[in-house]
Amino acid sequence: MIKIQFRETAMKRKELLRLSVILMVFYAVFTACHAPRSARISPAPPPGDSRSKPEMRAAELEKRIHVLVNVERKKHGLSSLVWNDTLSSIARKHSRDMAKRGYFSHVSQDGHDFSYRYKQEGYQCEVRGQGKVYYTGGENIFQNNLYDKVTITNGVRRYDWNSVDRIAETTVDGWMNSPGHRKNILMPYWVSEGIGVSVSPDDKVYITQNFC
Repeated sequence: MIKIQFRETAMKRKELLRLSVILMVFYAVFTACHAPRSARISPAPPPGDSRSKPEMRAAELEKRIHVLVNVERKKHGLSSLVWNDTLSSIARKHSRDMAKRGYFSHVSQDGHDFSYRYKQEGYQCEVRGQGKVYYTGGENIFQNNLYDKVTITNGVRRYDWNSVDRIAETTVDGWMNSPGHRKNILMPYWVSEGIGVSVSPDDKVYITQNFC
């Protein structure tokens, strides 16, 4: 899903304008456990599992997605986005909230969108676009999975675990194949981004991308 926010300055207009485009992205079938920033996303496999979960770290996945986003921007002659720790912290907290409370939306169950989350962190975004338009932030979210499928043979479950690279690639591919997400990633005015990842107990990987 994507959300963009901007404001326009004019002599007779000073209020904040919002442009919000919400596009549903696909959900996969199976998905993972909640983990803090540096925690390993690899709890003990369930009984009868014939293949252990691969070890991976949320921070590693976040940085891999960041790299692939900049690859896409470079393909289109755009400058690379700088990694922003504050935006990453904001994004990570939202992903954790979605993973913990079991929802998938730009708006939290408390009714707050990313602009509120920016303010809570004391972060102010103001990026000038064309003319008198100033963008005050943007957000993409995605739900991926730790594994694509599971097969059961003679009572033994075998999981088709995804690697960090695979999760990063399918996430960015999903965004780039969605017009709204693609537009946000290829927005020429953004200068920085932060990625935040968290995994739910049922193996869903929640990913939030915040821009400025």
